[in-house]
Amino acid sequence: MKQGIILAAGMGKRLGDISLETPKPLLPVAGKTLIQYMIDFVRGIGCERIIVVGGYQFPLLQKNVQGYATDVVLVNNPEYQLQNLVSFMRGLEQTQDDDLFVCNADYIFRDGTRNAVAHKMNDICVYSSFDLSGNADDVMKVAVDANGDMITMSKKLTEFNAIYTGMFFFPARQIGMIRSLTQEILNSCDKATTTVERLFSALREKGYPIKVEDVGGADWFEIDTPEEWMAAKQALEAK
Repeated sequence: MKQGIILAAGMGKRLGDISLETPKPLLPVAGKTLIQYMIDFVRGIGCERIIVVGGYQFPLLQKNVQGYATDVVLVNNPEYQLQNLVSFMRGLEQTQDDDLFVCNADYIFRDGTRNAVAHKMNDICVYSSFDLSGNADDVMKVAVDANGDMITMSKKLTEFNAIYTGMFFFPARQIGMIRSLTQEILNSCDKATTTVERLFSALREKGYPIKVEDVGGADWFEIDTPEEWMAAKQALEAK
């Protein structure tokens, strides 16, 4: 994969007072911040160019990233209070017409997940785990058909096959179309409620299949709440 976008602009409201002074991507776990974990992950799957889209308390994020990886392209989204489709568009403006990997900044993935994602993809895909032991009310659920294509995605699904990881891929030949489609959605949607996952339903409406790529076990850490942050710290700092 030639390039990757890491979405790191949000306010982390579910962390409560913790994120008032420390943006969620800068939360420390076992000696590294969340954004540093994700930069390492994206580099580890082979991305040669990494774009980090920040927003909330951007100068703090900028300082942390520049001190860790000077080659990362930093983009400021001043509309960070809106949903992350706006941040995705900001990142797209910095992309080239190469294969594109996209992820959120609030995960810590194991080596097995990195290895599963690292191989070359040729189609639009979302990375998910078919291990439903990671299921919880708040996770994004994916319904998959017999051909391995996504049917739909929602936290409200009652029938589903997989759990979404917040990662997806677009091949180089589709980047121009993705830019146009993203702008089309932004021109017609409520930016305060429309997330980047709206792209998937729009693609399906236009007849594009979306492959669901299995990353293996659901053993990652997603940090949205103080309890999830503490669980990640306890698991990784005990090593």
